[in-house]
Amino acid sequence: MKTIYIDAFAGLSGDLFLGALVDLGFQPESLERLPERLKLDGAKVTIKDVVRRGIASKQAVVEFPHEHVHRHLHHIKEILNQSDLPKEVTEGALKTFTCLAKAEAKVHGTTPDKIHFHEVGAVDAILDIVGTHLGFYELGTESIICSSIPLSRGQARMAHGVMPLPAPATVEILKGAPTRPIDVPFESVTPTGAALAVTLADSFGDWPSLRIERSGWGAATHEGGELPNLLRLVQGVCEGAMKQDRVWVLECEIDDMNPEFLEPLWTDAFKRGTLDLYFTPVQMKKGRQGTLITLLAPETRRIECEQLLLESTTTFGVRRHLAERTILEREIQEVETEYGVIPVKVAKGLPGKAAPEASAVKEAAKTAGVPMSVVYNAALSAWTQRECGSQS
Repeated sequence: MKTIYIDAFAGLSGDLFLGALVDLGFQPESLERLPERLKLDGAKVTIKDVVRRGIASKQAVVEFPHEHVHRHLHHIKEILNQSDLPKEVTEGALKTFTCLAKAEAKVHGTTPDKIHFHEVGAVDAILDIVGTHLGFYELGTESIICSSIPLSRGQARMAHGVMPLPAPATVEILKGAPTRPIDVPFESVTPTGAALAVTLADSFGDWPSLRIERSGWGAATHEGGELPNLLRLVQGVCEGAMKQDRVWVLECEIDDMNPEFLEPLWTDAFKRGTLDLYFTPVQMKKGRQGTLITLLAPETRRIECEQLLLESTTTFGVRRHLAERTILEREIQEVETEYGVIPVKVAKGLPGKAAPEASAVKEAAKTAGVPMSVVYNAALSAWTQRECGSQS
């Protein structure tokens, strides 16, 4: 699996991502054409070769006319929708902008749709975010792992005046993500950089088991302190069909809630990014029958998932612990059956390990008026025959 490790040893920002991606192999021409594809008149992106502390790096420079407009989230959607960029890029970029809008809304006590972006909605931020997603896409990235996030202290002048570092929006975005202190005399992580890391990374962790192919260095403007203001991206292949990551295990028991009220929890949980949710019957104090609710959440979604359990159940507390796990790499393959096209989840590197997607099987079975097992077996049989044919 082609993996990129975000080695944020000194910080994260949009221009750091762009420079490092170009140094990694993202074609400068693609980035230079981006203002035209987004219909951002007068904007220009250039790539400079710079040397920081003896390390040859790339620096992305965005130039654009002075603007008197403040863009809302719906303006960003319009810009993305009218472009000819791949769907994966526009959807990813919108996810990052939405993350920013939610954080700004929380900080300013309003709603995401009412937030008018300052630095975020400016042309340079739009190009930083969309360009970063385009870079990872064009490099054919299959998995992204990010190091812990280095946060500096101090003060910085922003749209609303002098603010403490890390910026309030940055702290809001990084809820649940691993962070560490860093001593540099500048804003090490911008809200844009934080939002890109959180929405792009599949997981956070230490340097992974990786067969390294290349690395790229991106430079930003500010300098000073012991560390160079650089970002390193390392591209390689994760060995084997398994990968490791970490998840939060959230638990609570309830014995005083109507079980019928648990059903909405399923839908809401997965909307908030839950990886898995299950209920276990338990015997509680005074002999009462109860339910143990166990929820698995990504590192960056712990706060939201905890809040869901507290809001949607009668519990007064939630336990949590961080668990390491090993998961199989998988992909979705489609097979033709007499009941239509059915997607099948297939484990990479383990021949014969596959399972038709239950939701698609259920829908096809309902349409055909047959039991789910009939469609399931038909899809699995079709996949097995195709697999055996491809190996003969």
